[in-house]
Amino acid sequence: MSESSRVDIAVVGGGLVGTPVAIMLARLGWSVALLEQHNKQTSNNNGANAQGRGKGFTALSAATVDALQTHQLWDKASVDACAIRQVHVSHKGYFGSTVIDSESYSLQALGQVVDNAAFLASFETALQSSSVIRFDGASVNQVHYHQDVADVHYQRDNQSRSLQCRLVIAVDGVSSSLREAAGITTRHTDYDQVGVLGVVKLSQAHEEVAYERFTPSGPLALLPRPNNQASFVYCIGPDQREAMAAMNHVDFLAELQRAFGYRLGQFLSVGPRFFTPLVRIEATRQVGPRLLLMGNAMRLLHPVAGQGYNLAVRDVVGLLNTLKDTQSDPGDANALSAFAQSRQADHKAVVRMTDALARTFRGSAAPIAHLRALGLLGLDRIPVLKKQFARHSMGHR
Repeated sequence: MSESSRVDIAVVGGGLVGTPVAIMLARLGWSVALLEQHNKQTSNNNGANAQGRGKGFTALSAATVDALQTHQLWDKASVDACAIRQVHVSHKGYFGSTVIDSESYSLQALGQVVDNAAFLASFETALQSSSVIRFDGASVNQVHYHQDVADVHYQRDNQSRSLQCRLVIAVDGVSSSLREAAGITTRHTDYDQVGVLGVVKLSQAHEEVAYERFTPSGPLALLPRPNNQASFVYCIGPDQREAMAAMNHVDFLAELQRAFGYRLGQFLSVGPRFFTPLVRIEATRQVGPRLLLMGNAMRLLHPVAGQGYNLAVRDVVGLLNTLKDTQSDPGDANALSAFAQSRQADHKAVVRMTDALARTFRGSAAPIAHLRALGLLGLDRIPVLKKQFARHSMGHR
């Protein structure tokens, strides 16, 4: 490959969104370059980083699994996955709850839970066998956008190189340098919460049930994993972070048990814990001249209900549908604008839902807590509302 090359589409950033979108686009017949800042060998030796490669797990909706199956990207990923047959939503200290069962919707599963690092690794064979031109260890310095093309300038192997394309897809993370360089601003919403992530060993079989438990400090989600384990995301107040980080495993397990209860028996052990501030960061627009934002470069959501990655995959599917009808220029301004407009309703609905759950199901004031409990109880008793909530959760819109 020469230092100056030309492709139809340059995907900047790999990870859980950039890698599959590059593969899918190449399979549509577009020439695609994937520029990843991390070095493949280093990544394989040292594990995955936090930008879509890292610590943590992802709950894939049924619609996301369907999309991956359609594009022959699910078989290898399914080896490590654990199915979600049922979702149990409850409010700590109150009777209100709702249960969503896959059998009620004639589905084998409502979704799947995957380890991020294993999930990303599952794409490797498809990537290697595809026509995607892969540049590992490529750091993009700047992009010059012209009427017909974009020039991507990057550093690789201590050399300055350039790549010409007709569309740049930025999936370079929540702190996207391409988004900033294009002058696309962001809106920030601080939920005044911290997420604690980890894995617990259970004394009781989880039976492939996922739990969303609303506590005074915020949501607590437990997702089923193989070998009778569960990954968790526990949302706490910033004032609790220091004390919780200082806890030994025994004390932390006791705290987690107190917040969740004993629906899964006793928590036996816990692995490493990771802490992250919970915010929503949204780009004010998704497209620019020959530029498209996807994944966390476009939007970072609160983890409640696990909608962020699934929304990004629906963006990928929408893009593929748009480009099927664009035979000559993937960066055509009208096509990109039409794509962005077609995705706005889904974006707004998911943001409203996650924002409402993050804000509403928090705090311990008795009157508000009773109303929340009644809301969950009503959701379980009114089929139309329950079905709508379930369809959101499964990614079927």
